[in-house]
Amino acid sequence: MNAQLPPPFFLYGEPPRTADPDFLHVEDLAVRSRPNGWRIATHRHADLNHLILITEGGGATFYEGQEEAFAAPSLLVVPASTVHGFSWDRGTQGRVLTIATVQLEQVVSLWPEGAPLFAAPRAIALEVAESADLASDIAQIERESTWRALGQNAALQALLQLLLVRAARCAERIGADAAGSGKQVRLVARFRQLVEERYRAREPVAAYARALGVSETALRDACAAQGLSPTQIRDERAMLEAQRLLAFSAVSVAEIGASIGLADPAYFSRFFRRLCGVSPGQWRAGLARRKPG
Repeated sequence: MNAQLPPPFFLYGEPPRTADPDFLHVEDLAVRSRPNGWRIATHRHADLNHLILITEGGGATFYEGQEEAFAAPSLLVVPASTVHGFSWDRGTQGRVLTIATVQLEQVVSLWPEGAPLFAAPRAIALEVAESADLASDIAQIERESTWRALGQNAALQALLQLLLVRAARCAERIGADAAGSGKQVRLVARFRQLVEERYRAREPVAAYARALGVSETALRDACAAQGLSPTQIRDERAMLEAQRLLAFSAVSVAEIGASIGLADPAYFSRFFRRLCGVSPGQWRAGLARRKPG
């Protein structure tokens, strides 16, 4: 399959290159947004991850072809390889933290519970106190990264881990407020991570439950607390991939269906229409009007 995805950049507007394993960068959101009319066209980074703290203003994210509005204070999570773009309200303020995947993996290895935070792109609505804590963490990371001193790498890893813990707690609070116990929230986060790895195989819910070491009932109950079923979560991830290929490639509808485990074109068309209300071809034709930049 030869999917033509949006352009890869190092940092936005810069030619692509491989990031150093310990690459870490903090900058003001306006540095790249203001010169571009407060719009960042869809693009991707091969091995860089973003945490974007929005302290004033708002706008819309374009993650994998899906548009979502947000308002400050918010934390935007952009995992590596995600096709993403932004439309900011004029004058929006924030800080952009960019972390090399190798660096992020090192931090996550010390605290594996943080891995689900980067399982998918998202916008996390923050409370004012949470935003202030995250802003302080990012400011400390920026100060530590700008000068060489004894124990710099250890300090940066500790600060990144603290930031990751705070961000994960914010995400968990959102889930817990809307979806029951913390235990169930963590189970659904693990399930989503497993779906990310295996959704193309179209496995039944029972197979996921076995892999997670829980009963099928426990998995269904945890997902139901978030207003979804395990099947819906699996199918929505498959749908996201289908929409991504429809939006950013010239791959045929039949090939796209096969790539997510639905080899029968007629069945894939019914599946897509059931979830989106239109056929894959109609969705692709209408997308151009919604793309930024």
